[in-house]
Amino acid sequence: MNGLILAAGRGSRLLPVSATRPKHAVPVAGVPIIARAVDALRRAGVDRIGVVVSPASEQDLRDATQHLGPLHFIRQREALGTGHAVLAARDFLQDDATLLYLGDNLFQDALTPLRAALEGGADAVIGVKRVPNPQAYGVAVVEGGRLIRLVEKPVQPESDLAACGVFAFRPALLDDVAALLPSERGELEFPQAITALIARGGLVRAVEFQGFWSDAGTPADLLVANTHFLTQQTGRVGGRVLSSELRGLIVIEPGASVQDSELTGPLWIGPHASIRGSLLGPNVSVGAHARIHGAAVQDSLVDEFARILHPERPLTRAIIGRHATVTAPGVGELHLVIGDRSVAQQ
Repeated sequence: MNGLILAAGRGSRLLPVSATRPKHAVPVAGVPIIARAVDALRRAGVDRIGVVVSPASEQDLRDATQHLGPLHFIRQREALGTGHAVLAARDFLQDDATLLYLGDNLFQDALTPLRAALEGGADAVIGVKRVPNPQAYGVAVVEGGRLIRLVEKPVQPESDLAACGVFAFRPALLDDVAALLPSERGELEFPQAITALIARGGLVRAVEFQGFWSDAGTPADLLVANTHFLTQQTGRVGGRVLSSELRGLIVIEPGASVQDSELTGPLWIGPHASIRGSLLGPNVSVGAHARIHGAAVQDSLVDEFARILHPERPLTRAIIGRHATVTAPGVGELHLVIGDRSVAQQ
């Protein structure tokens, strides 16, 4: 079986976090989203994995997956939809079944049930999850485990089952994808191929996920996912800790140093990060080489090489990007350098 991860989009809803790199390369609890996707496919027994990228995103995604073994990178030269991305990988997919993963999704559940349902005789399989706001998603209408129809963001949803970005299908479905016409937004939408398969009598099974799921589409979603995966770690202290108090589930990676600080888990501190005189946690991830000195931070994601130096107020629900600096205001007027779509809020 093939694995295919669609990761060509930049992620406009995640701006400004995604302004300088694809959202799939953003870390969640210290692990890039794309790396979690690769791991999910490998745990489902899929070794041959393709990643559909844009020319602009390719290098960032190669960097984010460089230690994950062989991957096949496939360029989608224009952003013309998920169906177009699948067709860009058609030669790679050849004549084998495929487990398709929309690359900004994060799952707690294993993907093996989708593979099992396909191997059990289905023509295609879709992952679904019960959500409180189905009108915000593609809604799956399911009867007896069989998908009856998909409805995109209905005003009055027929069910509370959201289609959650993972599919399995046989090679014949690629003909349905190739026959797609552009949607109202001018894109080829892969779920419409599932609808075409149902219309011609194909059997599409629905596998319901019970555990955590997020598409990490907004900064708020990213923080929720960060908190969830922090709680899934195994605690360990590989760095240096001096005159500090540690409580709860904490990971301190080798090369990191913590001094004169109070840490409350769940918490992840990346390699070579420096924590001095600070209160950290709960629910904080700190990227490699970041510096947090004289600060109180909770429920936040601090990326690599960021600096938080003696701010006057605690930081809560903050996302601090790579090489960003947060520090105390100087004497006189407040000085800010704020990029496009950034947020400064008191």
